[in-house]
Amino acid sequence: MSENEKSLKWLRKQDDEWEWAANYLRKRLDARYLESLDGHVFDRFSSYENTVVAIRQIQEDRPGLVIKLQGAIRQRRYRSDSNGRKPLTFTLGKETITKLRSIAKRYNANETAVIASLVEREGQAAEVERNYEKQLKESVSRERKIAGQVAASLTAQRDEALKHAERYLKLLSRWELMWPDEKPPTASDEDIAGLVEPRMKDLKDAIGYIAFRDDLTNERST
Repeated sequence: MSENEKSLKWLRKQDDEWEWAANYLRKRLDARYLESLDGHVFDRFSSYENTVVAIRQIQEDRPGLVIKLQGAIRQRRYRSDSNGRKPLTFTLGKETITKLRSIAKRYNANETAVIASLVEREGQAAEVERNYEKQLKESVSRERKIAGQVAASLTAQRDEALKHAERYLKLLSRWELMWPDEKPPTASDEDIAGLVEPRMKDLKDAIGYIAFRDDLTNERST
């Protein structure tokens, strides 16, 4: 690579910057001067290296044009979306502008930085609010789910108690149908308790099992 073909520090090869620079020069140079440049007419701006050679020659003949090109490239980079910036035009009232300048002066920053900081802070606050609303909705949904599971478990326990009650009512009804005029034989409280206690234990065990089963299911689903 010759000395003239070495890269220019201020001209990038990526992002098609050299092609943009070549088009910039073509539009501002007359045909006679373009013909005077080194190389074939179709090759002078066909690559980064050939463009560099042409720019070095133009810099010797018309340095002012190259200086303008450098300035135009800086503006292009500033406005490029890949630089993370994008120009935006809006109108502010005089009072707002005065306050903006006062804030910028207080924090030793420019107006653009102040606006960017305010927008970013507002965006963070909005994000916090969205997260809070999301967590609140999830909490309400979780509590509703738990309440529904508890209600279902209590309903199952009630149904089990009613099932046992129905069974014993049927036994009592059979006695009344078989001996409608008879009274139950006299029995001591101890004898009655001996019959009732195991039946109550069966009922409590059945209800306890339902509660344990539902608690275990709820823990797995939450």
